[in-house]
Amino acid sequence: MKTQVFLVSGRNPELRAQRIERLLCEQASAGKITLMASTEIFSFAAVEAQADLFRLDAERKARGIHVLRLSPGCLCCSSKLVLSTHLARTLRLNQPNVLLVELESQSHPEQVLQLLKEPQWTDWFADITLVEEIS
Repeated sequence: MKTQVFLVSGRNPELRAQRIERLLCEQASAGKITLMASTEIFSFAAVEAQADLFRLDAERKARGIHVLRLSPGCLCCSSKLVLSTHLARTLRLNQPNVLLVELESQSHPEQVLQLLKEPQWTDWFADITLVEEIS
């Protein structure tokens, strides 16, 4: 079984979150879903908004979605090792049918896409789709 990957990018964390929720709904019947979400929104969110995010993560987990919050940074530059480590572990242990990866605003979507097309990932991914935030 290979994993369908969606890379969700864009400058606005709130719009990315909305797009992720739509994708999660669209992919609900696809089987096991893993969300590798950015922590960027926590850097500016008020305490109440952060509490709402933790509740949202708990609700997603209750729906059977494996949620993993990634440390801050561009996933092709400063956080490349973090991405590779978490990705390998998630694919091995969770074996998701669908993987959603949220890219922080400073990430380089095309470079992350190329990173995931490297030979080490060939046997893991069915398809990789770059999704821009929509308003």
